[in-house]
Amino acid sequence: MIAKKYWVIAICTLGLLISCSEEEDNGVLTFDIPNVSLSLESGEFRIGQTIRVTAEYEASALFREFVVQRGNSVVERIRYPEGLEGEDDYTLEFLITNDLLGTTQTFTFTVTDSLGESDSATFTATVSEVEPAFTIEDVEINGTTFRQVTGRINFDETFDNDHLWLLNGEVEVEDITTLTIEEGTTIYALDENTELNVQIGGTLLAEGTLEEPIIFTSINAAPNQPEDPDNGDWIGVVLRGDDTPDGNSGILNYVRIENGGNGDEALQLRQVGGATEIDYVQVHNTDDTGIRMRGGYVNLKHILVTKPDDRGIRYSDGWEGNGQFWAILTDVDDSEGILGRDTDESPRNSDAVMSNVTVVGPFVLGDGAGDTDGVQVRDGGKGEFHNFIVTGFDDSFRNRSDDGDMVIKNTLVFGNGQAGDEDGLHSSIRDDFRLPENSNIEDEPIALADNFVGVSADNPSDASTLGDFFDAVNFVGAVSPDDDWTLGWTLNFDGTPRE
Repeated sequence: MIAKKYWVIAICTLGLLISCSEEEDNGVLTFDIPNVSLSLESGEFRIGQTIRVTAEYEASALFREFVVQRGNSVVERIRYPEGLEGEDDYTLEFLITNDLLGTTQTFTFTVTDSLGESDSATFTATVSEVEPAFTIEDVEINGTTFRQVTGRINFDETFDNDHLWLLNGEVEVEDITTLTIEEGTTIYALDENTELNVQIGGTLLAEGTLEEPIIFTSINAAPNQPEDPDNGDWIGVVLRGDDTPDGNSGILNYVRIENGGNGDEALQLRQVGGATEIDYVQVHNTDDTGIRMRGGYVNLKHILVTKPDDRGIRYSDGWEGNGQFWAILTDVDDSEGILGRDTDESPRNSDAVMSNVTVVGPFVLGDGAGDTDGVQVRDGGKGEFHNFIVTGFDDSFRNRSDDGDMVIKNTLVFGNGQAGDEDGLHSSIRDDFRLPENSNIEDEPIALADNFVGVSADNPSDASTLGDFFDAVNFVGAVSPDDDWTLGWTLNFDGTPRE
């Protein structure tokens, strides 16, 4: 798209003057022409699919109208009678019906400003008999029948709760494709090379319930299998996004991911956008890191990570999301509960905010040996940590960041240190932690039922002051005994159901 300027010699009204570009030469004001950009420019669709295209548009000389056309027919017309400058967006949703087979559908998005200047962008959809790039077939393994899925899911599909589903190898969900998983469905993974990989522009809708969570696990957890499930039996679930605040890769709600992490994280969130919903998710018994956010703006709430073999949660590559109500339990030597780390290859530094988190380590759950950190940031990593409980580690908090930007407030540490009986504050953070204005407490133990259920009311801050994402609670820690959100759908540290 070619950028250009146009000139206005007339005197602006007050409202228009405010919106004028700051460029001015001898009383001549300069405006940028309007601009429209689309999330997609073209795509191939089959009957029953829905076209979803988001247009983002802007105008510095006030909006007049925004029009969406299908061919020569107007689908939507938005008028701005009062004038509006800046940015706006519109998402088109259009269902492909039987009569459109073999056609090419063209959608034109046009923005016009108050001076009559306009810009357009076009999306082209080809409607054809798309050949499936995946197979679903019934297979029997050791007397149990599964619906086995292989290949690239390239049109909308649903995993129902009437069958046992089996992923074989890398199963991808492609661009402009939605995979829906019904509540109460269990999805098994065949081997250590298996993963569910949702590509950029693809959508995963996994909406379980408290009574019927969705479970991803190893085939060894299925009926009649000769081996017991173990960490690293498969890889895990990958969501990929467009690294935008409004990007949406779908929903994970009341989901449990078990026995994954073979050579990678059990739940990978790669540049996932901020409109994605990650709420009530447990990652249990993973061979590597439980959850990793690689960039993106995704927010996570009600997260339980139990028995990771490396790190509980790691964020990197400029993650700019939020987190609330996380509980991380590890018994592994040389581990970290939370690690924030950006490198020279990261597109930006992470700017993450977390509140109401409980991190429990090997002095509580294991033998206490090794060099362990409850929370660590390093290299270019940053982070804000509010209303935390950290216990059971050698170092409760440690700052190895080149930027030195680690904010810790309204937090409780106890039962840490080399002997497991002190605060465990590393020298890199100790002085800041103890500043009165940070309202932190050390070496005042509280009772934690089941090793992680319990909160402190001695030094909390209202989490809702941190932003709209955060719930207004006034306690330190992740799980209140009065509202144990882990009951009924998660597993205990030992793998038994939490009831």
